[in-house]
Amino acid sequence: MDKILIAASTHWDREWYRTFQEFQIRLCGLMNRLIALLEQDEEFLCYTFDGQSVVLEDYLEIYPENRGRIEKLAAEGRLVFGPLYNLPDEFLSGGEALIRNFLLGDEVCRSVGGKLNAGYVPDNFGHISQLPQILNGVGIDTAFFFRGVDRTEYKEKEFCWESPDGSRVLCEYMILGYWSLKSWGKMGKTVAEHFYDAYRTLKESSRLNTFLLINGSDHLYQDPDFTAMVRDVKETFPELDIRNGSIADYAEMAKEAAGDFCGLRTVRGELRDFRYGPDPTAVTSCRGRIKRLLFAVQSQAERYAEPLAVLASACGDGFDYPEGLFGKIWRNISISLGHDGISGCSTDEVMDDIKSYLTHALQSSSRISEAAMEELTGREEYGQASGDESYLAVFNPHPFSYTGMTEQTVHLEKAGGWKDFVLYGDNGEEIPYEILELSDEVITREYFYNSKEKVPRMCVKILFPVKDIPALSIRYFRIQKSRLLEKRCQEFYVRRQPSGAKIENQRFSVTVNEDASINVQDKKNGQIYRGLNSFVDRGEAGDEYQHVSPLLDEHVLARLTGVSVIHNSPLSQKLKITAELNIPDRADRGFLKRSAEYRVCRIVTLVSLTEGSDRVEFTVQIDNPCPDHILFARFPVKLKNPVEYSNTGFEETERTGERKDFAPELKSTQSLLNPMRGYAGLRGKKENASQGTAAECDGSFHVMGKGLYEYHTKKNGETVDFYITLLRSTSYLFHGLPTSWLDGQESTTPVVETKGAMELGETTVEYAVLFDEENPAREAEKYLYPLYGMDVPRLPAERGGCGSFLSFDNENILLSALKKHRTMNGTVVRFYNRSSHEEELVIRTGREIGECRACSLLEELEGEVKHTADTVTCTVPGNKIITLYIAWR
Repeated sequence: MDKILIAASTHWDREWYRTFQEFQIRLCGLMNRLIALLEQDEEFLCYTFDGQSVVLEDYLEIYPENRGRIEKLAAEGRLVFGPLYNLPDEFLSGGEALIRNFLLGDEVCRSVGGKLNAGYVPDNFGHISQLPQILNGVGIDTAFFFRGVDRTEYKEKEFCWESPDGSRVLCEYMILGYWSLKSWGKMGKTVAEHFYDAYRTLKESSRLNTFLLINGSDHLYQDPDFTAMVRDVKETFPELDIRNGSIADYAEMAKEAAGDFCGLRTVRGELRDFRYGPDPTAVTSCRGRIKRLLFAVQSQAERYAEPLAVLASACGDGFDYPEGLFGKIWRNISISLGHDGISGCSTDEVMDDIKSYLTHALQSSSRISEAAMEELTGREEYGQASGDESYLAVFNPHPFSYTGMTEQTVHLEKAGGWKDFVLYGDNGEEIPYEILELSDEVITREYFYNSKEKVPRMCVKILFPVKDIPALSIRYFRIQKSRLLEKRCQEFYVRRQPSGAKIENQRFSVTVNEDASINVQDKKNGQIYRGLNSFVDRGEAGDEYQHVSPLLDEHVLARLTGVSVIHNSPLSQKLKITAELNIPDRADRGFLKRSAEYRVCRIVTLVSLTEGSDRVEFTVQIDNPCPDHILFARFPVKLKNPVEYSNTGFEETERTGERKDFAPELKSTQSLLNPMRGYAGLRGKKENASQGTAAECDGSFHVMGKGLYEYHTKKNGETVDFYITLLRSTSYLFHGLPTSWLDGQESTTPVVETKGAMELGETTVEYAVLFDEENPAREAEKYLYPLYGMDVPRLPAERGGCGSFLSFDNENILLSALKKHRTMNGTVVRFYNRSSHEEELVIRTGREIGECRACSLLEELEGEVKHTADTVTCTVPGNKIITLYIAWR
C-alpha cells in the first residue's frame, strides 16, 4: 500500500518583496491563528515551520506572553522549527557560516523544545557538495529540496546523496515544490482532485512508494480546514495509507522503506541544475557591493575577531571571551545570508536592511579584534617609554608561518615631532619599506581609568617584507624616529628608474596591450600569457535572479586610453591602466536588444607585482554610468584537457564545463555562470589522471577574488576563456522570463523595479592570478586574509604574548574556525582536508593541553583524540571536516 504523509507548513521569507517589519506583522497574524488552531484541533498532529527558527525569535519579540503555549505544543511534537536558523544561500554562505547557522538554529530550538530532525532546505538556490557531510555532522541523515536537480537525468524523486568524504543522506527531491497542495481545493479543483493529481504525478517518479505532500506556500496562513481535508481524502481513497504529520515523520517513513539504500541511485557532487523554470542562475553577482561587504564581515569575524579573542582570553588576564557579542554578530550574519537577502533578490529597502545587518556585524567584530590585540600587546600596561620610538604589532591569522610582503599603517603622533622613521625587526635588523600612502587624522584615544584625549597623527601606509612569523602569533617591529633619510632613499631610487610601460619582479614581466589587457611573461617556465584581464561587456535583459542576454546582444570591448607606472621600488611595482567602453544606455524592455544610445564606462586598473610574490594582483575601479549590462574580466588560458574548479564550501568542486542542449520540456536554459568562494581556476589534466595530485596536473591557472563569487568558462579555439564577473547591473527584482513552472503555474514573484541593483557609480573590485601553482588554497589564504597590525606605544612586559597558539604541519589541511566552545571553557578548532586523499596532521600548541576530544558540528563531545602535552595527532580522511575540543591546563 502506498504511504502518503500530508504535512502542513509555510515558506517564510523573512524579508523579500516586503521588508522584515512588514512581514513580521503577517508572521504574528499567522502564528496567533496557528497556535489557536493547534490547541483546538487535536487531529492536527504537527505543523512544520519551514526548516528555520529565526521566525520564533521574531514572533516572541512581539508576543513574549505566548512562549509557554509554544513550549507546550513543541513538547507534544505538534509545532517544530529548525534545524537551521535562517534558510541561507549555501554558496554565498560558505561552509563555516552554514555550520554557525545550524548552531544558532539548535540554540533557538532548544529554548522551546521543538526541533525538526530533518534536512529541510526547500528553497535554497542550489546545494553545495558537502551538505550531506554537514547534515550528518549535526545529526541529520535526510535532505528535502526542489532546486538543483536535472529533471532529464534524475527520473526518481528518491536517491542517496553522497558528499566527497562518503557521508550520505536519503534525499527527497520535491518535484512539485514545497507547495504541492498550495491553496488546497481552492484552485479550480476539488480537494480530492487536487490531492490525486499531485499523488499521481509523484507516483510516476517514486521507487519507495512513499509520498510527501505539503499544504502551504510562501507566507500563507494555515488553512483551518486542514484536518477536514485530510479526512476527506482518506475516505475518498481507502486504498492509500494517508496520514498527517511532520516532515520528520515522513523522513522516518522514507528511511524505513529505503532500508540500506539498496536499489536507490547514488548522486555525488553539488546540485545546481536550474533548467526547469525561472530560477536563480545569477544571484552570485547581483548587487556586488553587498557581496564584498559580506566578504569583509566574514573575514573579520572568522579569521581575526574569534581567533584573537581566543588568544586574548587564554593568554591575558583581563579579557573575557565575548560570547554574547559573537552571538549577536553571527545572528546578524546569518540573517543577512537568507537566500533572498545576500543573493540580492529583494527590494532596495530590504537590501538597505541587509547592509545594516552586515555593517553592524563588521563594526562589532572589528572592535573585538582591536580590543583583543590591545590585551595581547599590553597597551594599558606601564613600562619604559621613549618619545623617539614606538612599535608595530603584527598578527599572523594562519595556522602556518608567514613569509612575504605585508601592508600596514604606521601612525606617527604629531606631538612627538615625527616626520620619518626606520623600521627594525625582532633581532634589531633594519627592514626596508616602501611608502604607499600618506594622510592626516585626529583620533579619540580612550583609556580604562583616565579621560579620553584627542590625538593628531600622520598615517603612513607602508609595504615591507616579513619572514617566518609563527602561526597564530604576534611579532613586534620597532619604529625609530629619523630625519627623512628613508624618504630620500626611496625618492632617489624612483628617480633613477628608466621610463616604460612595463613592470617586473623576480617571477614576472608585465606589459600592456591596446585593448587594456596585459601580457605576462613567466620567468620560471618561459611561458608568455597574452591578453589577460581584457574587459568584455554584455547586455543584461534579466533580473536579480537570472542573467538573460538580449536576443540581439552587443558585445562591447575596451580600448586603452592611458598607461603609467605609479609605483617603482625594489619592493613593488605598479601599472595604472585606463580604459573606456562605449556601452548601450540600457536594454529595451522587450528583451530584444540594447539601446542605440551610448554612455562611456571608464575603468582604471592597477596591476601590482611585489618582490618574492608569485601572484599578479589587480585593483579595478569601475565608473558605471548606466543599467542593464554585465561586465567580465577575461583570461585566455591554454591547457591540455582543462578541468575547471572552484572553492565552494569545504571543497574544491570540479566541473566539466559541459554545455547541455536546450531541452524544451524543461522551460529554461542552462546557466553558464558558476559560484566561487575565494578562488577558482583551471587545471590541465594528463591523460587518464585521477583527481587530486600535483603530479597529475599539466599546468594550471587560478583566480583569487576578494568578495567575487562568480565565474564561467567558454571554449575559444585552442584556448579556454576564463571569465570572472566584475559587475552585473539589472533593473528589476523579477522580470517574468521565462514565464511558467513545469506544472503550468505562473510565477507569483512580484515585478518590482530595483534601482539599487543597477549598481550605478563607482565600484572597486580586487583579485589576483596564479600560474602553475600546486596549492592555490595556501596562496589564496595569504592573499585573502593578510596580516593584521596595530600600533603599540611600548613593548608588553611579556613580549610576544603567548607565542604561536597552534600550528598545522600539513598544507592540505585548512583552518575553518578557532573559537570558544558554545557551553564549555575550552577551545573549538575546526579544519578540513582539501585533498581527496587521507592526510596526517600534527597540531602543535603553545599551551599545555589538558584534554582533546572530537566533537560534532553542534560541538557535542565525542571520543578522545591522541595528544601529548603540546601536540595533537590525527588522521584526516579525504575531504573530511574535523572539529576538535581542546581544554587547556
